[in-house]
Amino acid sequence: MAWDRYQPQAGQVDRGYVAEVRARLNDCREAGVGVVLSPGLQYPPDWVRGLQGGVLEGSAGGAPKDAGAELVFSSEVRKAAQDYFARVLSDLGLAGITAIRVGTNASGELGYPGPDDGGKEGEFWAFGDAPQFGIGLAEGLAPSPMPGWIPGSRTWNGRSVTDEQVQRWWGWYAGSVVNAVAWQVGELRKLGYQGRVHVPVAGRGVLPEDRAAAVKGRLDGRANPDGAQERGLDYVEQFAVLARLPGVDVDFTGVDDVSNVRARAAAPPQDRCQPGDDAKVMEDVSSWSSHRYTSALARRAGLGLVGENPGPPDSPFTGGSPESHSLAEQLRAAPQYADECGMTMFLFGFEDNLFEEGGRAESGVSVDDYKEVIQRIRSP
Repeated sequence: MAWDRYQPQAGQVDRGYVAEVRARLNDCREAGVGVVLSPGLQYPPDWVRGLQGGVLEGSAGGAPKDAGAELVFSSEVRKAAQDYFARVLSDLGLAGITAIRVGTNASGELGYPGPDDGGKEGEFWAFGDAPQFGIGLAEGLAPSPMPGWIPGSRTWNGRSVTDEQVQRWWGWYAGSVVNAVAWQVGELRKLGYQGRVHVPVAGRGVLPEDRAAAVKGRLDGRANPDGAQERGLDYVEQFAVLARLPGVDVDFTGVDDVSNVRARAAAPPQDRCQPGDDAKVMEDVSSWSSHRYTSALARRAGLGLVGENPGPPDSPFTGGSPESHSLAEQLRAAPQYADECGMTMFLFGFEDNLFEEGGRAESGVSVDDYKEVIQRIRSP
């Protein structure tokens, strides 16, 4: 779904769009197909972005060009999202809803915007009035423990910054973004939804062996191979928070991503989930594929686990590269990886490619290919 289509103006619901969504949902119900519902908070209306603290502010003064709703720090945005959740569940009902997806960034995943998402290079995203000074700050959050400090700076208030201070700031930054996810889960439960909640995550986050080096460097960009620091992704700590919430599944969105291509080429290959992985995740796992590492972390935390492949390798939206596997190779390999890693659900991204007019000749995959993969995985 898309929030901006559902509520184009404050207090106004587009009944035509509601009817369209309801009809699609009813088609699935009548066909006996379960639905994973994404409310689409990553597509906020302009009036929400205009609320107090409605847009994230970067450490260098930038603003993300594709910002989702600023659910992390803004009290006003959270109130608007709370109202939206209530309207959606009232309008659509809960029958046939297998899971609801929640996230915080423009891709609907856990995390802040990435370092290339429209701000200036390497920006962190907690520099508005709410996170810095507590003005309009969402309930249950604390403002920055080091107001005015910019990651990478060696001093704060005229004194040298210590490792302990940087670690505390990092814990606050990463903790605030997972708080926004926990808040959404809590709101859905208050509204009567008791089903599964999917939290999409990408990549490996900040690896344990990189975190100490990053703190020593004052978060200046070292030990940060994929921008996980700016995104605030500390899965070790964040998964522990999610595990305290009932009915939460980590949805890994990059099964067979480019990290897997490299891991498969290693000697010996490091792409496949292995027995005993859960006990090794705090060691050097830099050669592991992202899905192997993140799956082990989720299992270690006691979380449910689902997954999806990243999608077309030539799409910048999927983070593809010339090294990425083709869509056909992803469809062949990713469901098997998901099964081996203990994922209870696999979603094909993006399903429109299965139904393109040219079929297999156009995208390299078809719905018949998907059917064959499902039958192969399900067979004894």
